[in-house]
Amino acid sequence: MSVASAVAYIKRMRGDDAFRQAGREFLKQEGFEFATEDFRKAQDAIYAAYDITPM
Repeated sequence: MSVASAVAYIKRMRGDDAFRQAGREFLKQEGFEFATEDFRKAQDAIYAAYDITPM
């Protein structure tokens, strides 16, 4: 599990409709495995990279 995996997941979710509809097991098979805390850190990294203010 890693923040890098969560960042890659978020980027793919934004650009791939079919992927967005996938279940958790499919995500693991695709190599995306991360804890909730990693996901939150990834969100922060993306917000900073794209100068986004979270809601």
